[in-house]
Amino acid sequence: MVTWSGHAVLVTLGFFAAAVGTAAGQDHDRPLLSGSSEPCARGELWRAGAPEEERLSDDDSAVLRFEDAVRHRLGTEAGSPPHSIGLFVILSACGGFFSSTGANVLAWSAHKTRTTGKEWTKRQETFFYVFCFLFNLIGIGLFALSTMLGGAVATVMPIQTGASLLGNMSWQIVLGIKVYSKSMRVGTLVLLCAVAELSELGPIEPTKPDVLTLLSQQVAIMWCVFLVACTGVMMFGCYRTYREPVDSPSKLVCFTLGVTIPTVIGGSMGKCFTILTGMNLAIVMVLYFVDGIIVMGLTVLANAKTDVSVFIPAQLSSQLIFNMITGYLVWDDSKYIEKPVSYILVYLLCILGVYLVSPDLDLVGEVFRYRQARRSKLSEGVACDQFGEAALALLGVWRRQGGRAVPESAAEREACRQALTAALQLGQETGSIKSHEVIALVMCLLQERGYGPSAPLVQWLEELQQFRS
Repeated sequence: MVTWSGHAVLVTLGFFAAAVGTAAGQDHDRPLLSGSSEPCARGELWRAGAPEEERLSDDDSAVLRFEDAVRHRLGTEAGSPPHSIGLFVILSACGGFFSSTGANVLAWSAHKTRTTGKEWTKRQETFFYVFCFLFNLIGIGLFALSTMLGGAVATVMPIQTGASLLGNMSWQIVLGIKVYSKSMRVGTLVLLCAVAELSELGPIEPTKPDVLTLLSQQVAIMWCVFLVACTGVMMFGCYRTYREPVDSPSKLVCFTLGVTIPTVIGGSMGKCFTILTGMNLAIVMVLYFVDGIIVMGLTVLANAKTDVSVFIPAQLSSQLIFNMITGYLVWDDSKYIEKPVSYILVYLLCILGVYLVSPDLDLVGEVFRYRQARRSKLSEGVACDQFGEAALALLGVWRRQGGRAVPESAAEREACRQALTAALQLGQETGSIKSHEVIALVMCLLQERGYGPSAPLVQWLEELQQFRS
């Protein structure tokens, strides 16, 4: 049973006061004392030695300090409108949901074409693309509006990212585009928790950064040139991988970075609007517009041509990571981060979350299996892992039985069954045998018997948990 102390209750009330504000028109920086119509500065009566009945208590001071801390972390000033805190949170969350909705509607149309052969008319295809474009545009607009209302980018972006992740998973399940496995669900929640932590650990942005001086540093120039060069390379990569399968890793990487890097460049260009005038400002605005066209165009194409269940988490996470690197190399964020180790570990959690969301992407496993395949020589009887040993054992059993498809004795049949079962289990556990390869094996075995309701097939279906319940 939880026992609430007086301090806990007051701190909780202070949080709600910071979140929703008090009556409109009240001066939030100078609270009113009971029985008085004049505002006073926080802590003023305590410091001035006011009468004891009018002094702020320790509990009141704690509440006021907590309120200031909440407002500071949310990126709002003490005198901001009372509705702005909740409003920018709602707007940024809606922006993320709108973006994921537009992406999944277009992904659903492409999914129907791939799986059922559904042919959409030109008008219908145009509708899906326009719908995706407009909803992504609305999402961007709501994000910009939330920052205009006082939300700090370090707070608003994680909120929008979390809403996009949840919206993406929800739409994928509702529309039947993707069946989310345990690792994909956990990966999405890991990403959601990680981006939520960024609002606490992220840098506290300075009010008036010296943009021109920061951009003139050699490291900043080199990083910006690198980003521009990567944008060109990724656009070429998107062109080359456009017709590859929807689950192509190279296609996913090209479209993910093709959207992420121009987005980061656009964010940096946006900070130059306040320091430039005349022709220089016009040039930057034109470049900003071109950058936006690239981002929107590649986003729409990625939603139609990639696996959105993986693309959206990968794109959002990579965008956060590139923003972090840009913050360190260009905007000198290291001065404004209180806990750098925790800050970096949050981004590591983002990477691990994307890794979980992408069950077919197993870089470490692929490297390990590649090395084992290079070292193994099964034709010469040399195996370097458990699966190779099981495969050699199976070959030995077949060889002792004379290579007959149906062994004569019951003992030989049992030995063959056990060896085959061990090889399949180890292949599945080590990743040497993929799920689609097992399906291909089953269909190949059924080809001779036919795909009808044979006795073994019906018995297997009846033993499934869904049929027993």
